[in-house]
Amino acid sequence: MSVNRSTFANIALTSALTLGAVASTLSLTAPAQAVGTSSVNGQIARSEIIARAQNWVDQAVPYSQSLWHSDSNGSYRQDCSGLVSMAWHLGSSRVTSTLDDVSTRLGSLDDLQPGDMIDNITSHVVLFAGWTDGSHNTAVVYEEPKPGLTARKANYSRSYLTSNNYLPYRYDNTIDSAPLPPKQAAVGWGAQVVVNGGGDVLHSTRSSNGSWTGFGNVEAVAGDIGVVQAIADAGINGDTHLLAVGGDGNIYHTVRHSGGSWDRFTDIGPQTNRLGGVTKISTVSIGGDLHVVAVADGKLFHTARLANGTWLRFGEITPAGGAVTSAAAASVNGELQVVAAAGGTLYHTVRAVSGSWSGWGNVYDAAGNIGPAQDVAVAGTGADTQIVVVNGSGQQFHGARYGNGSWQPFNALAPVIGSFTANRVSAANIDGEFQAVFITNDGQIMHTIRDGSGSWDPAAAIQLNGVNGNHYDVSIGGTYN
Repeated sequence: MSVNRSTFANIALTSALTLGAVASTLSLTAPAQAVGTSSVNGQIARSEIIARAQNWVDQAVPYSQSLWHSDSNGSYRQDCSGLVSMAWHLGSSRVTSTLDDVSTRLGSLDDLQPGDMIDNITSHVVLFAGWTDGSHNTAVVYEEPKPGLTARKANYSRSYLTSNNYLPYRYDNTIDSAPLPPKQAAVGWGAQVVVNGGGDVLHSTRSSNGSWTGFGNVEAVAGDIGVVQAIADAGINGDTHLLAVGGDGNIYHTVRHSGGSWDRFTDIGPQTNRLGGVTKISTVSIGGDLHVVAVADGKLFHTARLANGTWLRFGEITPAGGAVTSAAAASVNGELQVVAAAGGTLYHTVRAVSGSWSGWGNVYDAAGNIGPAQDVAVAGTGADTQIVVVNGSGQQFHGARYGNGSWQPFNALAPVIGSFTANRVSAANIDGEFQAVFITNDGQIMHTIRDGSGSWDPAAAIQLNGVNGNHYDVSIGGTYN
């Protein structure tokens, strides 16, 4: 419950008359560390909004319409609208009927994103954290519920929200992630896309103005490695590093230099040790190092090509969730993050700069179960990890792991990029934008971009000029020239 316009003046007057008493009865808890970098009434990232709300849950702030909770994140009234005001980092504790003055009503509950609010302006407001699954039937929220309870995370059914006149709103100063450093105008970024077709591996570049080159046959210049079975690419210092599983089952490596020339394919097996039955590879650069994860015989392995050109030996990092069928690697704040599909479920781990690995965590427990995962792609944007999943039905979903370790639940992509059935996905951070490519069941390669504000471009088919035969793997990476 929350105060509204008619009662807010009375509460304000009472507070003014009893200021000394209120000051002496503020919620007393251990000092909390300031969350995030936003300023009062300024732009604030979704990840910070969620982190601020979680901070009140962690402190078990008790519900009260007459007390203010004060810590390093500000001083706010301890009721439902106070929690939302605090999470949004507003200059004062608004009420349920005035929060809409600083927010915009959304068209549907389906438009909600983490950090938005669901408000009944006459009674109660909650902060949206996500949906429990892709059906959008149950919302996960943060709230100050009622007297006798403390700030908590709870589930609200969609039917309850709609039947009780709750409406979705978005704070006007919400941004998708922390602002990125200014772009260097002199740097020209390109998306490097590789796809297999007719047993060959082919390459195209998307320039920053949105134009595509025709696909060229990499094996024609880098050497014939047989029928290509899996591919992955990533950029380092203007060069594109390409890995491909050849017809003999070995993993080969080549480099496309910024001038457009290609090195010859070389077999990495003598340096890394050979893996049998490789079905999926993913690669990402961290500094001058190229990290690679490979799915082989239902297990997951990691290696890296160091900046001096030498390779580490493959080490097994298989999660304990069943046979691994897909995996993807991302660079996030200088650390390697890996998401793997095992037994149909997604798992996540982090490799620290020191080389140590965290334990595997169940992504579905944190972000919602969207059904058996068929393929997965990840990329880092700022401190956040963006995840796109294709499930067993070919539907595509997006979720995220924020820099503070909290998760944005999965949401279906069809409403924002268009509807199609996919079987493969790859993604990369290209000049601060999250770009993804999909292989559809009817043989198209679809491309989309999610910009820094969180909005998606409609997916568009890439013209496959020069690509012949069936293709069953695709990869996207970013380089600059």
